Amino acid sequence: MQTSPKVKCDLHIHSNFSDSDAKIEEIFIKAKEKNLSAIAITDHDTIGGLSEADRQSKIYGIECIEGLELSAQKNDIEVHILGYFIDTKSKLLKDSLAEVCTFRNNRFISMAQNLRSLGLAVDIDEVLLSITSSIPTRLHLGLYLVHKGIVKSLREAFNKYLSPGKPAYVSRFKYSVKEAVKLIKDCSGLAFLAHPHLLGEQSWIEEFVSYGLDGLEVVYPKFSEAKVLHYSELADRLKLLKSGGSDAHGSYKEFTEVGGVTIPYEWVEAMKSRIAKS
Repeated sequence: MQTSPKVKCDLHIHSNFSDSDAKIEEIFIKAKEKNLSAIAITDHDTIGGLSEADRQSKIYGIECIEGLELSAQKNDIEVHILGYFIDTKSKLLKDSLAEVCTFRNNRFISMAQNLRSLGLAVDIDEVLLSITSSIPTRLHLGLYLVHKGIVKSLREAFNKYLSPGKPAYVSRFKYSVKEAVKLIKDCSGLAFLAHPHLLGEQSWIEEFVSYGLDGLEVVYPKFSEAKVLHYSELADRLKLLKSGGSDAHGSYKEFTEVGGVTIPYEWVEAMKSRIAKS
């Protein structure tokens, strides 16, 4: 396979269509500054920003891979599955994500009600009006609590109220990992396991491969060389494709930014080759 001159890519970026404060154009501006040749907008459970991403891709001359990050579960543990090269026109995908949005909205309201039941001054209507993105998340509740002075930081909001096991938390999973992988593949995409180091049980990775998993995120912020090597060798052993990226969330994750973690374009070419053969 001939190597493309395009060499730097970031395939894990979030926008203000989910739980980041970064607008799509701002992401492309940063990508241009970092000399990236390809990026993927992988918002949580939504493709709402991809039409604008396609427009900005043409303006800035940066390839944009159609992506998303689906939330799933395994034994009540949260698992994130990245989808690349998905068919954004798929009725199946649009209908499925509309259902996820309903799940998320109901969960969001339930968590807000839980906060109120704890005696916190949370105006549910005001919280909902404060959300400009298409998908409400725990982050938005955390930001509201900070804005109202109920907590001093997002960390405090999550540690006291919004993390699993805390009093306001509500689970909202719709998909099993198997279902998430199948949805992505049924929409002509490639399914990758995101941030595998966060997985509760590493042996699950081989189980996910049996579901049709295509690849593994082997490069991630703060990964040591040893960890990158470990997951790269695991991907090779399991005959999985490789990906990686910054997992940038605008200013909401200060330790990472667009282009802070990159992968070679050869990995993108390998993805395209897999799709062409399918």
